[in-house]
Amino acid sequence: MKANFALPAVVIVMLTLVGSARSEDLRAAMEADNARWLTAYNTNTPTAFPALYTEDAVVLPPGSQPVKGRQAIGQFWEDRLKPDNRKDHTFEIVSLQQDGQYAYQVARWTLNVINKTGEPTKVSGNTVRIFEHQPDGAWLTKVHIFNLHQ
Repeated sequence: MKANFALPAVVIVMLTLVGSARSEDLRAAMEADNARWLTAYNTNTPTAFPALYTEDAVVLPPGSQPVKGRQAIGQFWEDRLKPDNRKDHTFEIVSLQQDGQYAYQVARWTLNVINKTGEPTKVSGNTVRIFEHQPDGAWLTKVHIFNLHQ
């Protein structure tokens, strides 16, 4: 009788371990993508942004029209980033979920905006990014929306 329960128990344990490993792999991939994105932002390298998004990606900034496509997104970040006026952008992942070739990340962000006198003002908000898994194994942002806490 004990053997009848052993197989289902082993299967449950294996599925739990596989799910946990998949979750850890997704977190590592999202952390790596965040690091690439933050490096582009914090080093004021807008030319790095297009490679982080899918060809048909859309960015939905607060108070603005949607920005569609890699090149337009690159231009959006170039227009937004001004030398020395934004520093120390961070992400803190709140939650992650994967469903097949798509994953989403909810995160809190913070940023120091530098005024004309050189004083920083900390601003923050939330962001949701939907990622699409690429044939080469990379995760690229397909939809990116963010808000600003007032």
